Amino acid sequence: MKKIIIITISIFLLLIISYATYLFLNVKATMKAIHSPLTIENTSSEIALPTPTPTTTPSQNSSELKNNTPPITLLLLGIDQLQNSPGRADTILVLTVNPTSQTIKMLSIPRDTYTEIVGLNFYDKINHSYAFGGVAMTYATVENLLQIPIDYVVSINMEGFVDLIDTLNGVEIDNQIAFITDEFDFPKGKIVLSGPETLAYVRMRYDDPLGDFGRQIRQRMVVESILNQLSSLNIIWQVPSVLETIRSNVETNITYDDMKTFIKSYKPALNNIKQLNFEKGDGRIENGIWYYFPNKTELQTIQAELQESLK
Repeated sequence: MKKIIIITISIFLLLIISYATYLFLNVKATMKAIHSPLTIENTSSEIALPTPTPTTTPSQNSSELKNNTPPITLLLLGIDQLQNSPGRADTILVLTVNPTSQTIKMLSIPRDTYTEIVGLNFYDKINHSYAFGGVAMTYATVENLLQIPIDYVVSINMEGFVDLIDTLNGVEIDNQIAFITDEFDFPKGKIVLSGPETLAYVRMRYDDPLGDFGRQIRQRMVVESILNQLSSLNIIWQVPSVLETIRSNVETNITYDDMKTFIKSYKPALNNIKQLNFEKGDGRIENGIWYYFPNKTELQTIQAELQESLK
């Protein structure tokens, strides 16, 4: 009997080690597959994304690690991939992560924001920058608007976003306002949303009394829920499916080594996310097109807070 128990435990440990090795190799292969320097083509100048790699040494204790790991910025883009066109950036989120204060500042930029399109030297909606020059032009345009350096960019097409939510078996949201869309009903309170429901949830804005500001709040809640799930051990058996979805739908300049550093040094900041918002701007029609014009004073305040979070 004792021998059988020892054999059973040995087989179980062997299976765990084998699965852990499989996950390690799968994660590494996925990061290699989705990594891209993301350069602009067909513009007057080439803009290349930086590829910073925060490094630490094994001898550092947790206090030294925290002090020596620099703050970082991430640009998250949700891309509407339209047929026979390059698509557009439907969702534009900027996160600054400070490992010393263990805080994250999250800003959702309204997609209709009127700003300079870097590389083309004219003004238009910020989400059109993707159609003009892809991820890298949007990166450069956001960097110019906010006057902060962007270290990393992650873009995901919206179909992949839906698949990711379904792979995670939905996201739980504490919905603040009840509303109904053409296909779905969103009651007030805690609800679990499927992929298609989540997409409709973050896109609705016209029936929200807070307008695009309310949409920004819903985007933040969904992103927080996804980040918390992805950082949880509860999805250990879903990891292969998650990685397959990421491999098919995500592009980033984050490397495998960067990701290891994120998990080691930046994860505690997930518990302290502060939402920044554009609230005082002016939405109006100019030359037959709807634009959102940021309030200059509010924009300067947001710029200053993001800059401070990177110190």
